[in-house]
Amino acid sequence: MNTPKTSHPNSLKLITQNDVRDWYLASDDLAESLKSIGLPAEEVAIPELPYHLQIAIESLSNEREDGIVAPEAFHSISFFSLCKGLFLPLSGMADQRATELFGFVCQSKVASSAAMADLVDTFLGREIGLSFTQKIACLLGDPFLGQRSMFRRDSLVRLLQSISLQSREELMDSLTRAGDIAVLFATHASVVKKGGPLTAVEVLEALRPLPNLIQTKRFDLLRSLFTRCGRIEAYFLAKLVLRNAGFGFEYQGSLLAKAIAKQYNVPQESVEHAVALTDPVNVAKILSQDGPAGLRAIQLKPLSPVRPALASGGVDSIAKYPVWVERKYDGIRLLLHKTTDSTGATLCGAYTRNRKDWLELIPGLDRTIAMLPVANAIVDGELFGTILNVEGPRPASVYEVYAMLQGEPIRPVHLKFAAFDILYCNSTDLTSLPLHQRRQWLSQVLGPLMAQSTPMPFLLAEGQLANHKEEVNRYFHHFRSQGYEGIIAKDLQGLYHIAARDPSWVKRKPEITLDLVITGGTVAVTSKETAGMFGSYVISARSVTAQATTFEIVGDVAGLDVIRDRQIQAEVVQRGLLTGRKFERQSASGTRPGWEFLPQIVVTVKFEGIIRENGTGKLSLRDPKIAMIRSDKSADEADTTQSIEELYLNQSLS
Repeated sequence: MNTPKTSHPNSLKLITQNDVRDWYLASDDLAESLKSIGLPAEEVAIPELPYHLQIAIESLSNEREDGIVAPEAFHSISFFSLCKGLFLPLSGMADQRATELFGFVCQSKVASSAAMADLVDTFLGREIGLSFTQKIACLLGDPFLGQRSMFRRDSLVRLLQSISLQSREELMDSLTRAGDIAVLFATHASVVKKGGPLTAVEVLEALRPLPNLIQTKRFDLLRSLFTRCGRIEAYFLAKLVLRNAGFGFEYQGSLLAKAIAKQYNVPQESVEHAVALTDPVNVAKILSQDGPAGLRAIQLKPLSPVRPALASGGVDSIAKYPVWVERKYDGIRLLLHKTTDSTGATLCGAYTRNRKDWLELIPGLDRTIAMLPVANAIVDGELFGTILNVEGPRPASVYEVYAMLQGEPIRPVHLKFAAFDILYCNSTDLTSLPLHQRRQWLSQVLGPLMAQSTPMPFLLAEGQLANHKEEVNRYFHHFRSQGYEGIIAKDLQGLYHIAARDPSWVKRKPEITLDLVITGGTVAVTSKETAGMFGSYVISARSVTAQATTFEIVGDVAGLDVIRDRQIQAEVVQRGLLTGRKFERQSASGTRPGWEFLPQIVVTVKFEGIIRENGTGKLSLRDPKIAMIRSDKSADEADTTQSIEELYLNQSLS
């Protein structure tokens, strides 16, 4: 190895971290490199290297049988190029906003869903020094490969304090104005950074072990990275650490599944099924290690959350009788998980539709799940409630159930759980069985539990077999008269379709409501109380095409109560949903400016009807009102423009 040459025999050479890092990357023998700067060969912890690089090397070394990490392991495009060429276009940030924030001219907006698909295809197909699994992780904004980052916004504020030498009060004031911690990291970074560029693989390999480090090491690792970042790198590094990059691939799942299937030459349906049972990163990792045979090892199992099957339409679409007609509860969809090990120890989970565990939010649910008379199970059902008033008991609305869980009950709600399906029992995957057999399994599991007192009451969802349309209508009116939301009709021969809309599951409920996405906010009419706040919100429905999924505006909502309004504005700020792109919306008081949001906040909207605009022919909602914020749903579960078209057609014919 060549050591640095001096210009004069008596001149002094100061060794910097950049020198050591360059020597390492240029060396074929790390031990010899370290000896050349005075370290014994056995001390290969590389203390002079940047701390994040030490962690990355140690992590990679532990994963390899020989423990050897060659310098080539860190050769890739720069992290700057990854941010500018991929993250920035996918983020949806307006070009003017990006130019102001990052200090260079940005012209990177993805103009259409087809352009996004082309960008993704180019990124995945080009050799840039990243593995296919790392590329999928980049598209998902998940450098931790499915693990939780274990780092929150408050922790990033403390980290920025130590870097910027500002007080917490100063930073929190700045955060209130900026609305996004990533923006603060960008503004505190240099436009032109000093030192050599970070490589993309260097950053990804340094971040990957972050969740498993102790808190002090997490701070040291991130400090080492952030102090070497320019503005755009600091911005997206903060986004990656919080796992809220917001690239939208939660509702572009088919695009990723198609890309993974193409990469490994396997059927797209097999990939989509595997992704439903785990996640795209894990599927890509397994395929890279084990090939197509590895997909067979991805199996349904407790404590690995999956998305449930969903109804796909209305009861008018029923083509085959008889059908099973079930009471529809106005509650929160939950998949209950139980697993027991050889010692008898039990673990439980209660996962929402978007795979968040709410077990700790629901008193008594964990003890009740543990009482299921089986070793392991996954049960599908609805958390609902009843309220006792002067007229007697009545079913609670989903809004009242939510308020109860949040500790702000409108009135006391007695919570219950109604089970209507079972996916897994005693190490057996039941999803390939017809519904009538799954109901038999469910009855056997719940029977003993319903015969005893439990911390939370468990019920088997009631239903009846309907032989024709008139009976379906009769059961609907029966359940409605009891105060329930409506009915779900199911084919008794149907299988359980994980993470999909089941064509054999249809529903009927009376009130017109849709789950839509907030995609922007218009500025409030200026007053002392509302200055700088949003006065109304733009709501959009999913528009699904063969190429990709986008969101189409269907109306504006105003007149929110203070609690919901503050909750939405807090979500926008904390999750950094402002894209920086401005727009104008017409209102009764004239044209009002607004700001575009990333499509991540799902709300249930009530409205009086649907109208078709003259000239444009676009459909919009008449007098929409936000009923509740659906924190249990993600944007890919929002209702579609096709659903609105169908409602409009039914409205026109009625």
